[in-house]
Amino acid sequence: MEWDAPVLEARDLARTYDGGAYSDSWAAVLDFQAVLRYANTHPNKGSHAISSALEIPRGRVRSWVGYDSKPDAVHGIEVAREYGWLEATPRDDTFQALNALVANVFSGGSISTRSFAPSFALNHREHRSHVLETIDATGIDYEFAHEDDDSRATEVRPTADGTVLGRTLVALGAPVGPKAELERLSLPWYLDEAPFEVREMFVLAYLANRGIHHAGKDTIQIREERPQRYRDELASFIEDIAKEPVTSTEHGITISADAARSLGLQPRYRNPKTSFE
Repeated sequence: MEWDAPVLEARDLARTYDGGAYSDSWAAVLDFQAVLRYANTHPNKGSHAISSALEIPRGRVRSWVGYDSKPDAVHGIEVAREYGWLEATPRDDTFQALNALVANVFSGGSISTRSFAPSFALNHREHRSHVLETIDATGIDYEFAHEDDDSRATEVRPTADGTVLGRTLVALGAPVGPKAELERLSLPWYLDEAPFEVREMFVLAYLANRGIHHAGKDTIQIREERPQRYRDELASFIEDIAKEPVTSTEHGITISADAARSLGLQPRYRNPKTSFE
């Protein structure tokens, strides 16, 4: 990964959408762009001529040129570009915000399998949770849910363009649907070659939601009802950042006192009140 190059590619975002008549939604984007280019350079050509020249069904061309329609993937790409998500490089604050939100999906949030709308549970800091500043940094508006329900964690849910944000996070490797049911859950692909500060931010955002502190102990635990392979991967990743021992167990992960201190984590002596799965 080049540190000065954008991380997210438009085609990866496009492929989170249903392509309709296209098996590959990115192909729909390319056809749409080709039709608009041809129409702009041949302003006197109608839909029939464009269809013949590009070998694209006339009904599709007519919809795109005559009625200003566009594939859903094109709309998503345009929205993501307006927010600066497609241009964000690993060194940008915008990408760090997206990175932290990906970590929050893994550790205290979810993305709907039906709509791709994301939601994030507030952690023990409630309305001072880091996820609120993180969402602000993406430029997205949000609202709260379950604020008056003592049996559920308060959630923050992006409103306008929230589903595009959700798809952006998925394109970066965030899981869709209940994480405990995903047999092939794995950490985001971009972390393999990301700068240290990106990798460290992911860990710190993750632990802000999942880290469990106990009175009289400097170790930190993570309880994960997820595949052992994922727990092993996560433990190894945290250890690589902390440079101190982190172990994976049958029911979770134990971060040694030395690793906790290396990460700059301060004991808060709490037990989780609510499961975020």
